[in-house]
Amino acid sequence: MSNIPMMKRFTLATMIAAVVFGIAGLIGSANAAPGGVPGPPNGGGGDGAAPDFGDLIILYRDDFGVPFPSPEVQVEDPETGELVDGGLCWQPIAFNVSDEPDTLCPTSCLVPSVPAGEDVVDVNQYNCGVATGCSGCTQEVDFGRINEARSPDDVFESQLEDVVVNLATADCRTLDPAGRMVASRVADDETVSSSTIDSPLQNLAISRQLLLTGTIGAPLPQGADVLDTAARGIGAGSGKTGEVNVDLVAYLDQLMGLTAPGTVTILDPKLCETYREEVQGVIQLVEKCFLDYRNYEYARTTNFVALPAPAYIPEGAPAEGWFEYLALVPGTDPPLFGIEQGLITTAVFGDAEATDGNIGGYAQAADDARAVINFMHDWPMPDADVYGTPVPCIADPEADPRYDVSISEESGLQVPVTYINGTDREFIVSVANAGPDAATGTVTVTATPENVDTIEGSPWTFEFIDLAVGASESWTTFFSIDLGARTTINWTAEADAEFDVNDVNDIVTATTNVRTTGGGGGGGGGRR
Repeated sequence: MSNIPMMKRFTLATMIAAVVFGIAGLIGSANAAPGGVPGPPNGGGGDGAAPDFGDLIILYRDDFGVPFPSPEVQVEDPETGELVDGGLCWQPIAFNVSDEPDTLCPTSCLVPSVPAGEDVVDVNQYNCGVATGCSGCTQEVDFGRINEARSPDDVFESQLEDVVVNLATADCRTLDPAGRMVASRVADDETVSSSTIDSPLQNLAISRQLLLTGTIGAPLPQGADVLDTAARGIGAGSGKTGEVNVDLVAYLDQLMGLTAPGTVTILDPKLCETYREEVQGVIQLVEKCFLDYRNYEYARTTNFVALPAPAYIPEGAPAEGWFEYLALVPGTDPPLFGIEQGLITTAVFGDAEATDGNIGGYAQAADDARAVINFMHDWPMPDADVYGTPVPCIADPEADPRYDVSISEESGLQVPVTYINGTDREFIVSVANAGPDAATGTVTVTATPENVDTIEGSPWTFEFIDLAVGASESWTTFFSIDLGARTTINWTAEADAEFDVNDVNDIVTATTNVRTTGGGGGGGGGRR
């Protein structure tokens, strides 16, 4: 173990609560003990549309992650017996190969003519399916909990909105030893509370958005590199089981819609190849595209010497690339645990270097982030608020206020569903403030009837001043309109506050049906 400028020791009884959280990893994880070195990424697979997870197997690929197509050949159509075009199939890498009888993958399933010494599985060159009797030769990619990448776009957008608000309302934004983003806030008594963005889905949303646009809508902490941060998001979204490899990265790009036709990313132009596949019972040529990571370079020591950012361990004399974690004190009986401080690369990777470029380097960066997160889970800090070194953060007294004001989609704008011409009715509009500071601004409600230029009184403007954190304010307004005919009124309510960090939830719309006679009713609105 590394030298410790300060060591706190605890008896087994004192440490039992902390050990419970990590005990499963101490017993079962290859990366749990200090010095464990996770394996390098493998080569692997991809597809143009969102595929079934059961079909995501490791493929023979080039350095860019693009699957090598099998050679074009003439094959016999099983229905007509005629010779037709074949080949251009994906080629699975072979696993579990043996000359023993009754094995999962007999040597007869291998294709010997592939360059570079790779063993690939025999594939039916007509329909590109794995040859009969050879299905045991393939190996699926281990997705674990990262299958949340299948979430629809609106889920990613909602998760990303939470991240942006969290970062934008923080006093300080830093990076933890794995490169995850940390939001810190300073209370009135100057104590610092920090929260790490550790949600798998939020980290996947970060990674996806960075590859789409190069930004998440808020500055990255400590000037973090876009692709480094995107790769770390993949690592943080992964679980304890299975490494992040090229196959996983390529499939995730497709599952998150990054390689779909018409999708623009920061890694365009994409790399495209034509393959033969069966689509709804018809064998046809299909173009598949992949992101181009050729300009990405990764080195483990360079990466982790810059984490956490900024350096803050040991307290008072921070060293680059140091972190702290729970450790077993050698030679103690009964066992004692202490807080160890030292290099991330020594504790987690046993000082083993790893360098790579292109999609292989990106996968390695993601897997290294995963390994560090698992290490910190397996060797958890006991009561980090008491014994851990606090993340440094000093609030700027000159900083502008920050808050997130919103109008609820469900109840923020309540208008009549049906309105009878000439009657007295009312609408209610409400605004809420999620903080962290008091908010001042306006809410404007506009009513626009079809085929009529204006409505008397519209727009209505309401002011809120120093709206407290967690509070809301509502206004009820009566109106009477005679449009003289059956029509509709389109309503819009919009909040406007100078230091609002999130404008996604500021606008709500609703519709009222206007009648010349009949009954009325209450109603609500929906966000535009």
